[in-house]
Formats: sequence, C-alpha cells, structure tokens
Amino acid sequence: MRKRVILFIILLFTIFLFLFSLYQKNLIFPSKDIVFVPLDSRPVNTQNVLLLTNMWGKNLILPPSDSLDYYKKPANFQKLYSWLKTSVSHKRNYAIVISLQQYLNGGLIASRQLENYTQYKEKLDLLYSFLKENKGKNVIIFSVIPRVTPSKEEYSDKLKRFSYLTDKIDLFHIPDDIKEKEKIVSSIPHQILDEYINLFEINEKINKALIDWTKKGIITTFVIGIDDTQDYSISNMVARRLQEYAEEQGISDRVYILHGADEIGMEITAKLANQYYRQSPAFKVIYDVENPEKTFLPYEGADLKKIVEEKIKFIGGKIDKNGDCLLYIHTRQNPGIKREVEKYKNNGQIFGIADVAYTNRADKELVEILLNLDPLKILYSGWNTPSNSIGAVISEMSLKRIMDKELISFSQMEKAIKSFIAFSFIRYADDFAYQAVVRNEMYKWAKLNNMSVYDIELQTASKELAVKMGPILEKLKQKYIGREVKIGRARVKIKNIEVKVKYPWNRMFEIEISPEITLYNKR
Repeated sequence: MRKRVILFIILLFTIFLFLFSLYQKNLIFPSKDIVFVPLDSRPVNTQNVLLLTNMWGKNLILPPSDSLDYYKKPANFQKLYSWLKTSVSHKRNYAIVISLQQYLNGGLIASRQLENYTQYKEKLDLLYSFLKENKGKNVIIFSVIPRVTPSKEEYSDKLKRFSYLTDKIDLFHIPDDIKEKEKIVSSIPHQILDEYINLFEINEKINKALIDWTKKGIITTFVIGIDDTQDYSISNMVARRLQEYAEEQGISDRVYILHGADEIGMEITAKLANQYYRQSPAFKVIYDVENPEKTFLPYEGADLKKIVEEKIKFIGGKIDKNGDCLLYIHTRQNPGIKREVEKYKNNGQIFGIADVAYTNRADKELVEILLNLDPLKILYSGWNTPSNSIGAVISEMSLKRIMDKELISFSQMEKAIKSFIAFSFIRYADDFAYQAVVRNEMYKWAKLNNMSVYDIELQTASKELAVKMGPILEKLKQKYIGREVKIGRARVKIKNIEVKVKYPWNRMFEIEISPEITLYNKR
C-alpha cells in the first residue's frame, strides 16, 4: 500500500513537471502578445493593426506615444529603444515586430530625409546586439524602400523621370534613354541629384545587411516594402537587386519583397495568425478587368495580378478557384458591379472587395451599393494606394476566416468580434465618409480660414471635422446597429456604436476614427 502511495505521488509530480514544462514552452498557456514597433504613429499603422491582431486573440503591444514620431517630428530613439528592451523581456511575447524606418530614422516621413541617417551605423550596432540577445525568438523586421517622389518639390518631375530612365536603362540599355538621361542629369543641381541617389544607395546597403542578419538566424522573417512608385523606377531597381541578393544567400523563403508600405503591419499580423493556427486560406480572385497581368495602377511598380498574388502568398494563403475566401478586385471597369456583388455574396464564402478604382478614396457608387446590403458580410477596403487597399482586405479576410473556424479561445471571442466590427466601420467611415466625401469640404474650410491642409490648427480643425462628419457617421451607424453578426456558430447583435473622430496629425490627409462597440447581452 505504501509503495502504491509513493508511486502515485511520483506520478503526480511527473505530471506536474510535464505540465510546467509545457507552460514554459507556451503550449498550454500560449503567449498572447505581439511587441510591435510601427512604421509611424498614424492609425493605419497602429490602431488598425491592433484591431486585426485582436481578431485572432492576441494583444498588440505598442510603444508609448511620446517615443514615436509625430508627422515631421522623428521618434525619440532613446525612449523607443529603452521601451523595446524592456518589452521583449516578458515571457508572454509570441512575436517581436520592428519597423526599421521607425527604429532607424524616426518614422516613414523622417526616412525620406538623408539627414535622418546620420547615426544609422550606431543604431544598427545596437539593433544587432539586441537581435543576438533575442536569438531564437520570432522576430520580424520590415523595411521600406523610399518612394520615387522626392520630399522636395523642386525638380520633382525631373527626378522622377531620372528614376524612370535609370531603371529602364538597367533593364534594356536603350541608347535614346541613355541620351535623355544625360540631358536630365545636366539640368539638375549636383547636390540635389546626389541626395536623391544617396537615399536609395544607403537604403539598399542597410537592407543587404539585414538580409545577412536573416541568414545568420537572428531575424526570423525580413520584409521589404516598395513605397509609392511607378512602372520603372530606382525603387524597383533596388528591389530587384535585393531579391537577387536574397536568392544568392539561399534565404528567399525568409525575405519577402512586397509592393506598398502602410498596409504591411496588417499583412504581418495576418501572416503571424496563419502561422500560429497553421492555416492556409484559399482565395478565389475575381478581377473586373480581362488582363490583370497587364494592368498597372497609380503608385505601383508591378501589375495588378502580381500585387494581389504576392500579398496572398505572404500571409500564408494560396490561389484556388474553389477557395473559401472570395476576393473581388474593383477597378471600376464593370458597370454591373451590383449584379456581381449579389451573385457572389451569398455563396457562403468570406467575401471581400478591394476597391482600387481611385487612389486616396473609395468609389462612392460602389460603397452606396454595399451599404444597402450588409457591410459586415462584405469586407471592404478602399484607401490610399491599390497595394494598401488590397493588402488590408486580404489580411482582414484571412483573420475573419480564423474567427469563423472558432480557433481563438472563448475568452477572447467578444473582444475579437468587437474589433472586427470596429475595423469594418473604420473602413467605410474613413475610406468613404471622409476620403470620398468630407475631405474636400475640409480643404475648402481650411482655405477659407487661411489654413494650409498640411499645417492645420489641430483642435480647431478636429472640432470642425466632427461637425462635418457627424451626419454621415449617423447614417453609417444605422447600417450597423441592430445587425446580427455571425462568427462561426456564434450570433450576436450590435446594440450601439459611439464614434469619436479627430485628426491624428496637424494635416488633413488622414483622420482617426474611434468606434466603441456595444453588443446586446447574450441570452
């Protein structure tokens, strides 16, 4: 009898040790946090990524606002680095995601100025040491190749043409292009041209160094975005060289080059979610153009088909004509869009629309059709550039699929549902209500008040914004309130949405929309 008791105690102790080891490895109580250094402090790079991360049951841990950039003011490097060092020491972290431009230059806008690279070597040394200390952790770093348009408006057209010809000559060596380039070079002051070229050269050098670090294993995944560009540009040329370099190093499966910039944070959280739950969402893609592989849209350096497929592949998805995610690419070439939406939305698939008909705003005619249906059954994105819109809706669709499969824990489901509703509301309120309707009204108001749209008086402008957005937000809220939300087997109804709106920076290009979702109590 005594031996049995001893054996039983030993067995219990063994089980305890086993369970404790699983806990230590995050197998029973999985880590719930993503440490995230954003590209900049705008809502698309912070709030939107946070909501999408909530949709798969994780928490996005962001740096304090006083350590981040603010419009033209670069981030506070010392505060940011100190926060990063402290945050990664926690056991609950599932991944560490770092924007190189925020870390190195102080944000996306700051990265467009050569003066914000003065201490880049010292900062890279610190980053290398940090990564070595955290080797073995899931670390994703994302970098952005500079946009083709220079920050200084003077000589902008000539520099863009210089960029176009430089890339084209690199590919085709056409004599007439070489002659034209020589003329353009002679018409641009040396200092201005040198600064423009140096920005790309230093960016390429830094990105190559991080490809080397990825090969060494201190970076798990390295993502390189191509900011606003054109069909031929130095940006494309640099991206091509970096792709070739990654292939030479034998790590092209861990180095991704994507078109776009502001949506990359959203794509990264979707990729992490699919890795975590071992999912590979299948997308059936429908284009309203006959030849998407020959369709080039503004601000993009690749054809429409390539951009869509690279983003689906990056998040861990695949193209499949029988896919459970149906992605419709709307370029405004199809006058029968209403029939198309009605045709596909009831197929039981997750239905999403990437609205790339215009840049920096939604197609008003399309959105009016969607809002008369059910905005929660049609995932939508139509903001800024085509890459931004495509990447955002692909990410949301992928995460909605995870929710529908009920893969996240029960305790996280209500938060996930509210975040899904909030993200949906933000897209229609921002992309449609502000960008397509109210923004021009605010531009006129700014002009009447002798205010530059790029340098507004924040409180005054935000107050006027709330007034002008009020009526359209009320109409939008009525499209949501009372709606039943279906997530897997769960059914909940929206009781109310309270919305606050303001300008996040002292310019009028973007707004911050904060919806607070209230659901009816479960019965």
